[in-house]
Amino acid sequence: MKKIEWKQEVIEKMKEVCLAQYRDGTAMKVDEVMKRLMDIEGVPMHYPYHHFIMPAGLLTLAAIEKGTDESELSQWLETAEERAKTVPGGFCGNCGTCGSAVGVGIFISVLTGATPMAVENWQWANEATGKCLIKISQYPGPRCCKRTTFLAAAEGVPYINEKCGLHFAVNDEIECNYHIKNATCLEAECPFYKEA
Repeated sequence: MKKIEWKQEVIEKMKEVCLAQYRDGTAMKVDEVMKRLMDIEGVPMHYPYHHFIMPAGLLTLAAIEKGTDESELSQWLETAEERAKTVPGGFCGNCGTCGSAVGVGIFISVLTGATPMAVENWQWANEATGKCLIKISQYPGPRCCKRTTFLAAAEGVPYINEKCGLHFAVNDEIECNYHIKNATCLEAECPFYKEA
């Protein structure tokens, strides 16, 4: 696999956006936070940044809802970044595991303090990832980091709410505004595609 370099300035901007959202205190819908992070300058159509976008956005919303201290959210984001960077680019096709789904597992493990030796929350992180992967697998390739992020968010949120006692929401009709940048867009086969 070709080694893909993360630009730290892009990651830092994502963390700044998350912390600004936290300070604002407005509880947005999950897909809206994902779009806000995807819209940051330097985030391409497809790139491993999406492996961080998922847990970063979810952790921010969890911190807002739970009233978590900003310093704890900052630590959560650092941990999520460290873990997301271990998920290589092309993981979906090369290894059969989408980084957006893994990002849901990263979120649960960071939020609940799961480790490889944990019991219940170890199970939750793996089950949530599995549910997201099954949903993602219902659509053909080629890969689309936007599509898989939205699918993982929509599938993961009910499970997260049940297991973690949160009240996240996702829009019923997620509209993708990114397809014009995607030469391999599934178009009508994608549930988020809307013709311009």
